[in-house]
Amino acid sequence: MKNLLTISLFLLSAVWGAYAQEKENPIREDAFLVQKEIEIWRTDLAASSKLPIYNCQAVQIDPNWFLTAAHCVYPACKGSLPCTVQLTLAEGEMRQQVRVYHSNNSPHVFIYPGFFPGQNRISSVDVALIRLDPQQATYSHTTWQEDQWVKISPEQFRKQLKFSPETKAQLATKSVRLISVANVPNVHFLQRIVVPRMTSGSLSYLVDPSTEVYYISSLQHFVSPGFGVRRGNSGGGVFTENGDLAGIVSSLLYSKDGSASFQDDEGKTLLTLRNANDYFLFAGFNASTLNFIRNHIPNLRTMSALDGFAEPTKKNFQSIIKSIDRTPMNF
Repeated sequence: MKNLLTISLFLLSAVWGAYAQEKENPIREDAFLVQKEIEIWRTDLAASSKLPIYNCQAVQIDPNWFLTAAHCVYPACKGSLPCTVQLTLAEGEMRQQVRVYHSNNSPHVFIYPGFFPGQNRISSVDVALIRLDPQQATYSHTTWQEDQWVKISPEQFRKQLKFSPETKAQLATKSVRLISVANVPNVHFLQRIVVPRMTSGSLSYLVDPSTEVYYISSLQHFVSPGFGVRRGNSGGGVFTENGDLAGIVSSLLYSKDGSASFQDDEGKTLLTLRNANDYFLFAGFNASTLNFIRNHIPNLRTMSALDGFAEPTKKNFQSIIKSIDRTPMNF
Protein backbone atom coordinates (compact mmCIF):
# COMPACT_ATOMS: atom_id res chain seq x y z
CA MET A 1 0.00 0.00 0.00
CA LYS A 2 1.05 3.59 -0.56
CA ASN A 3 2.46 5.16 2.58
CA LEU A 4 0.16 7.88 3.93
CA LEU A 5 1.62 10.56 6.21
CA THR A 6 -0.85 10.02 9.04
CA ILE A 7 -1.63 6.35 8.60
CA SER A 8 0.30 3.19 9.25
CA LEU A 9 -0.98 -0.21 8.21
CA PHE A 10 -1.20 -2.28 11.34
CA LEU A 11 1.32 -5.05 10.86
CA LEU A 12 3.67 -7.20 12.88
CA SER A 13 5.31 -9.52 10.39
CA ALA A 14 7.68 -11.05 12.93
CA VAL A 15 4.87 -12.54 14.99
CA TRP A 16 3.09 -14.29 12.13
CA GLY A 17 4.72 -17.65 12.77
CA ALA A 18 4.97 -17.19 16.52
CA TYR A 19 1.21 -16.97 16.97
CA ALA A 20 0.15 -19.48 14.33
CA GLN A 21 -1.58 -22.13 16.42
CA GLU A 22 -3.57 -23.80 13.69
CA LYS A 23 -4.07 -27.21 15.31
CA GLU A 24 -4.92 -26.13 18.87
CA ASN A 25 -8.68 -25.93 18.27
CA PRO A 26 -10.81 -26.98 15.31
CA ILE A 27 -10.72 -24.22 12.70
CA ARG A 28 -13.19 -24.16 9.82
CA GLU A 29 -10.61 -23.53 7.13
CA ASP A 30 -13.16 -23.98 4.35
CA ALA A 31 -15.08 -20.97 5.70
CA PHE A 32 -12.10 -18.70 4.99
CA LEU A 33 -12.20 -19.38 1.25
CA VAL A 34 -14.47 -16.34 0.93
CA GLN A 35 -11.25 -14.35 1.27
CA LYS A 36 -9.74 -13.25 -2.05
CA GLU A 37 -6.62 -11.49 -3.29
CA ILE A 38 -7.23 -8.16 -5.00
CA GLU A 39 -5.11 -5.67 -6.95
CA ILE A 40 -6.16 -2.08 -7.64
CA TRP A 41 -4.77 0.49 -10.06
CA ARG A 42 -5.73 3.67 -11.89
CA THR A 43 -7.24 2.64 -15.22
CA ASP A 44 -6.08 5.81 -16.95
CA LEU A 45 -2.48 5.14 -15.92
CA ALA A 46 -2.39 1.54 -17.15
CA ALA A 47 0.05 2.38 -19.95
CA SER A 48 2.44 4.17 -17.61
CA SER A 49 5.60 2.57 -16.31
CA LYS A 50 4.97 4.42 -13.03
CA LEU A 51 1.60 2.76 -12.46
CA PRO A 52 1.16 2.09 -8.72
CA ILE A 53 -0.61 -1.19 -7.92
CA TYR A 54 -2.22 -1.65 -4.50
CA ASN A 55 -2.31 -5.22 -3.19
CA CYS A 56 -4.92 -6.10 -0.60
CA GLN A 57 -7.46 -8.71 0.41
CA ALA A 58 -11.25 -8.71 0.20
CA VAL A 59 -14.08 -10.85 1.58
CA GLN A 60 -16.92 -12.13 -0.57
CA ILE A 61 -20.09 -11.36 1.39
CA ASP A 62 -22.54 -11.94 -1.47
CA PRO A 63 -22.24 -13.66 -4.87
CA ASN A 64 -21.60 -10.28 -6.53
CA TRP A 65 -20.26 -8.15 -3.68
CA PHE A 66 -16.86 -7.99 -1.97
CA LEU A 67 -15.96 -6.11 1.20
CA THR A 68 -12.51 -4.56 1.68
CA ALA A 69 -10.80 -1.70 3.51
CA ALA A 70 -11.47 1.79 2.19
CA HIS A 71 -7.78 2.66 2.34
CA CYS A 72 -7.06 -0.14 -0.17
CA VAL A 73 -9.14 1.44 -2.93
CA TYR A 74 -9.15 5.11 -1.94
CA PRO A 75 -5.84 6.16 -3.61
CA ALA A 76 -6.87 4.78 -7.02
CA CYS A 77 -10.67 5.07 -6.93
CA LYS A 78 -11.48 8.18 -4.85
CA GLY A 79 -13.84 10.76 -6.29
CA SER A 80 -14.31 10.36 -10.02
CA LEU A 81 -11.00 8.60 -10.69
CA PRO A 82 -11.33 5.61 -13.02
CA CYS A 83 -9.82 2.49 -11.50
CA THR A 84 -9.56 -1.24 -12.12
CA VAL A 85 -9.93 -3.90 -9.43
CA GLN A 86 -8.67 -7.37 -10.25
CA LEU A 87 -10.05 -10.14 -8.03
CA THR A 88 -8.57 -13.62 -7.98
CA LEU A 89 -11.71 -15.68 -7.49
CA ALA A 90 -9.86 -18.99 -7.46
CA GLU A 91 -6.32 -20.25 -7.89
CA GLY A 92 -5.63 -23.94 -7.62
CA GLU A 93 -5.09 -26.36 -10.46
CA MET A 94 -6.67 -23.62 -12.55
CA ARG A 95 -7.11 -19.90 -11.98
CA GLN A 96 -10.04 -17.57 -12.54
CA GLN A 97 -9.56 -13.83 -12.29
CA VAL A 98 -11.94 -11.00 -13.03
CA ARG A 99 -11.39 -7.29 -13.63
CA VAL A 100 -13.98 -4.82 -12.38
CA TYR A 101 -13.91 -1.38 -14.00
CA HIS A 102 -14.99 1.61 -11.94
CA SER A 103 -15.71 5.08 -13.28
CA ASN A 104 -17.92 8.04 -12.46
CA ASN A 105 -20.42 6.94 -15.13
CA SER A 106 -20.29 3.26 -14.16
CA PRO A 107 -19.57 2.98 -10.42
CA HIS A 108 -18.49 -0.41 -9.10
CA VAL A 109 -16.36 0.65 -6.11
CA PHE A 110 -18.19 2.24 -3.19
CA ILE A 111 -16.16 3.86 -0.40
CA TYR A 112 -17.81 4.66 2.91
CA PRO A 113 -18.83 8.34 2.53
CA GLY A 114 -17.29 9.38 5.85
CA PHE A 115 -13.88 7.91 5.11
CA PHE A 116 -10.85 10.15 4.82
CA PRO A 117 -7.27 8.86 5.29
CA GLY A 118 -6.20 11.55 7.74
CA GLN A 119 -9.07 11.27 10.18
CA ASN A 120 -8.75 10.17 13.78
CA ARG A 121 -11.36 7.43 13.68
CA ILE A 122 -10.22 5.65 10.57
CA SER A 123 -10.47 2.16 12.06
CA SER A 124 -14.23 2.52 12.55
CA VAL A 125 -15.11 3.56 8.99
CA ASP A 126 -12.39 1.89 6.93
CA VAL A 127 -14.75 -0.11 4.70
CA ALA A 128 -15.53 -0.21 0.99
CA LEU A 129 -17.56 -2.40 -1.34
CA ILE A 130 -16.72 -3.79 -4.77
CA ARG A 131 -19.61 -4.81 -7.02
CA LEU A 132 -19.00 -7.55 -9.53
CA ASP A 133 -21.31 -7.23 -12.53
CA PRO A 134 -20.63 -10.33 -14.67
CA GLN A 135 -21.95 -8.51 -17.75
CA GLN A 136 -19.48 -5.62 -17.47
CA ALA A 137 -16.45 -7.37 -15.98
CA THR A 138 -13.63 -9.11 -17.86
CA TYR A 139 -12.82 -12.70 -16.89
CA SER A 140 -9.60 -14.57 -17.53
CA HIS A 141 -9.06 -18.32 -17.22
CA THR A 142 -5.72 -20.09 -17.04
CA THR A 143 -4.37 -23.52 -16.19
CA TRP A 144 -0.98 -24.47 -14.74
CA GLN A 145 1.15 -26.23 -17.33
CA GLU A 146 4.91 -26.73 -17.43
CA ASP A 147 5.59 -24.26 -14.62
CA GLN A 148 3.53 -21.43 -16.06
CA TRP A 149 -0.03 -20.22 -16.42
CA VAL A 150 -1.51 -20.97 -19.85
CA LYS A 151 -4.64 -19.22 -21.08
CA ILE A 152 -7.70 -21.38 -21.72
CA SER A 153 -11.23 -20.62 -22.86
CA PRO A 154 -14.19 -20.29 -20.47
CA GLU A 155 -15.59 -23.50 -21.95
CA GLN A 156 -12.35 -25.40 -21.25
CA PHE A 157 -12.35 -23.98 -17.72
CA ARG A 158 -15.88 -25.22 -17.05
CA LYS A 159 -15.17 -28.67 -18.45
CA GLN A 160 -11.99 -29.11 -16.39
CA LEU A 161 -13.42 -27.66 -13.18
CA LYS A 162 -14.75 -31.02 -11.97
CA PHE A 163 -11.19 -32.35 -12.05
CA SER A 164 -9.86 -29.36 -10.08
CA PRO A 165 -11.04 -29.72 -6.45
CA GLU A 166 -9.05 -26.77 -5.05
CA THR A 167 -10.28 -24.36 -7.71
CA LYS A 168 -13.83 -25.65 -7.38
CA ALA A 169 -13.81 -25.25 -3.59
CA GLN A 170 -12.70 -21.61 -3.83
CA LEU A 171 -15.46 -20.85 -6.33
CA ALA A 172 -18.12 -22.62 -4.26
CA THR A 173 -18.01 -20.07 -1.43
CA LYS A 174 -20.25 -17.09 -2.12
CA SER A 175 -21.08 -15.33 1.15
CA VAL A 176 -20.42 -15.03 4.87
CA ARG A 177 -22.38 -13.91 7.93
CA LEU A 178 -21.39 -10.60 9.57
CA ILE A 179 -21.35 -10.08 13.34
CA SER A 180 -23.07 -6.79 14.13
CA VAL A 181 -21.91 -4.48 16.92
CA ALA A 182 -24.53 -1.85 16.09
CA ASN A 183 -25.70 -0.06 19.23
CA VAL A 184 -23.94 -2.42 21.65
CA PRO A 185 -21.99 -1.22 24.71
CA ASN A 186 -18.37 -2.12 25.40
CA VAL A 187 -18.19 -5.88 25.00
CA HIS A 188 -15.72 -8.66 25.63
CA PHE A 189 -15.53 -10.98 22.62
CA LEU A 190 -15.92 -14.59 23.73
CA GLN A 191 -14.07 -16.31 20.90
CA ARG A 192 -10.54 -16.23 19.59
CA ILE A 193 -10.19 -14.39 16.31
CA VAL A 194 -8.61 -15.67 13.10
CA VAL A 195 -6.96 -13.55 10.40
CA PRO A 196 -6.61 -15.53 7.15
CA ARG A 197 -4.71 -14.60 4.04
CA MET A 198 -5.01 -15.92 0.50
CA THR A 199 -1.74 -15.82 -1.45
CA SER A 200 -1.51 -17.38 -4.90
CA GLY A 201 -4.24 -19.83 -3.99
CA SER A 202 -2.57 -20.79 -0.71
CA LEU A 203 -4.52 -20.13 2.48
CA SER A 204 -2.63 -19.27 5.66
CA TYR A 205 -4.00 -17.82 8.85
CA LEU A 206 -3.02 -16.36 12.19
CA VAL A 207 -4.95 -17.24 15.34
CA ASP A 208 -5.04 -14.84 18.28
CA PRO A 209 -3.71 -16.91 21.20
CA SER A 210 -5.81 -14.96 23.71
CA THR A 211 -9.49 -14.22 24.14
CA GLU A 212 -8.77 -10.67 25.33
CA VAL A 213 -10.60 -9.04 22.43
CA TYR A 214 -12.85 -6.05 23.17
CA TYR A 215 -15.17 -3.83 21.18
CA ILE A 216 -14.95 -0.22 22.37
CA SER A 217 -18.24 1.57 21.69
CA SER A 218 -16.79 5.08 22.10
CA LEU A 219 -14.18 4.32 19.42
CA GLN A 220 -16.36 2.04 17.29
CA HIS A 221 -13.65 -0.54 16.72
CA PHE A 222 -12.09 -3.67 18.24
CA VAL A 223 -8.81 -3.97 20.09
CA SER A 224 -6.75 -7.07 20.89
CA PRO A 225 -3.36 -7.14 22.65
CA GLY A 226 -0.10 -8.52 21.30
CA PHE A 227 -1.48 -9.62 17.96
CA GLY A 228 -0.72 -8.29 14.50
CA VAL A 229 -0.87 -9.07 10.81
CA ARG A 230 1.45 -8.78 7.83
CA ARG A 231 1.46 -6.16 5.12
CA GLY A 232 -0.96 -7.24 2.43
CA ASN A 233 -3.67 -8.35 4.88
CA SER A 234 -5.40 -4.98 4.70
CA GLY A 235 -9.03 -5.37 3.67
CA GLY A 236 -9.09 -9.03 4.65
CA GLY A 237 -11.45 -10.50 7.19
CA VAL A 238 -11.19 -10.99 10.93
CA PHE A 239 -13.19 -14.15 11.57
CA THR A 240 -14.31 -16.34 14.43
CA GLU A 241 -12.97 -19.88 14.39
CA ASN A 242 -16.28 -21.00 12.89
CA GLY A 243 -16.02 -18.58 9.99
CA ASP A 244 -18.32 -15.71 10.98
CA LEU A 245 -16.97 -12.28 10.02
CA ALA A 246 -16.25 -10.01 13.00
CA GLY A 247 -14.46 -7.22 11.16
CA ILE A 248 -12.02 -6.01 8.52
CA VAL A 249 -8.25 -5.57 8.89
CA SER A 250 -7.74 -1.81 8.97
CA SER A 251 -5.11 0.75 10.00
CA LEU A 252 -4.42 3.24 12.74
CA LEU A 253 -3.00 6.67 13.37
CA TYR A 254 0.57 6.97 14.49
CA SER A 255 3.24 9.52 15.29
CA LYS A 256 6.98 9.54 14.72
CA ASP A 257 7.64 8.14 18.20
CA GLY A 258 5.40 5.11 17.51
CA SER A 259 2.50 6.22 19.70
CA ALA A 260 -1.16 6.18 18.73
CA SER A 261 -3.90 8.47 20.03
CA PHE A 262 -7.52 7.38 20.17
CA GLN A 263 -10.30 9.93 20.07
CA ASP A 264 -14.07 9.93 20.54
CA ASP A 265 -16.76 11.43 18.30
CA GLU A 266 -16.04 14.92 19.61
CA GLY A 267 -12.31 14.65 18.94
CA LYS A 268 -11.39 14.32 22.62
CA THR A 269 -8.31 12.16 23.19
CA LEU A 270 -9.25 9.18 25.32
CA LEU A 271 -5.90 7.45 25.42
CA THR A 272 -2.42 7.55 23.93
CA LEU A 273 -0.31 4.40 23.66
CA ARG A 274 3.46 4.68 23.59
CA ASN A 275 3.87 1.46 21.64
CA ALA A 276 0.83 0.98 19.43
CA ASN A 277 2.35 -2.05 17.72
CA ASP A 278 1.39 -4.16 20.72
CA TYR A 279 -2.29 -3.72 19.89
CA PHE A 280 -4.32 -4.99 16.97
CA LEU A 281 -7.25 -2.75 16.05
CA PHE A 282 -9.80 -3.63 13.40
CA ALA A 283 -13.03 -2.26 12.02
CA GLY A 284 -16.22 -3.87 13.27
CA PHE A 285 -19.69 -3.57 11.81
CA ASN A 286 -21.38 -0.74 13.67
CA ALA A 287 -24.65 0.99 12.85
CA SER A 288 -23.20 3.37 10.27
CA THR A 289 -21.06 0.84 8.39
CA LEU A 290 -23.83 -1.76 8.45
CA ASN A 291 -26.29 0.75 7.02
CA PHE A 292 -23.77 1.59 4.32
CA ILE A 293 -23.41 -2.08 3.39
CA ARG A 294 -27.15 -2.80 3.61
CA ASN A 295 -27.93 0.08 1.27
CA HIS A 296 -26.12 -1.90 -1.41
CA ILE A 297 -26.87 -5.44 -0.19
CA PRO A 298 -30.36 -5.53 1.40
CA ASN A 299 -30.24 -9.31 1.98
CA LEU A 300 -27.02 -9.10 4.02
CA ARG A 301 -26.71 -11.92 6.56
CA THR A 302 -25.96 -10.61 10.06
CA MET A 303 -26.01 -11.75 13.68
CA SER A 304 -25.78 -9.54 16.75
CA ALA A 305 -22.55 -9.78 18.73
CA LEU A 306 -24.68 -10.26 21.86
CA ASP A 307 -26.14 -13.48 20.46
CA GLY A 308 -23.40 -15.69 21.85
CA PHE A 309 -20.37 -13.91 20.39
CA ALA A 310 -19.71 -11.28 23.07
CA GLU A 311 -20.80 -10.22 26.53
CA PRO A 312 -21.16 -6.67 27.89
CA THR A 313 -18.40 -5.34 30.12
CA LYS A 314 -18.46 -2.37 32.49
CA LYS A 315 -14.82 -1.60 31.72
CA ASN A 316 -14.12 1.62 29.85
CA PHE A 317 -11.36 2.01 27.27
CA GLN A 318 -8.69 2.99 29.79
CA SER A 319 -9.42 0.09 32.14
CA ILE A 320 -9.60 -2.37 29.25
CA ILE A 321 -6.17 -1.30 28.02
CA LYS A 322 -4.79 -1.44 31.56
CA SER A 323 -6.09 -4.97 32.03
CA ILE A 324 -4.49 -6.24 28.82
CA ASP A 325 -1.44 -3.97 28.86
CA ARG A 326 1.88 -5.38 27.78
CA THR A 327 3.75 -2.08 27.40
CA PRO A 328 4.11 1.22 29.30
CA MET A 329 1.45 3.76 28.38
CA ASN A 330 1.02 7.50 28.66
CA PHE A 331 -2.46 8.65 29.70
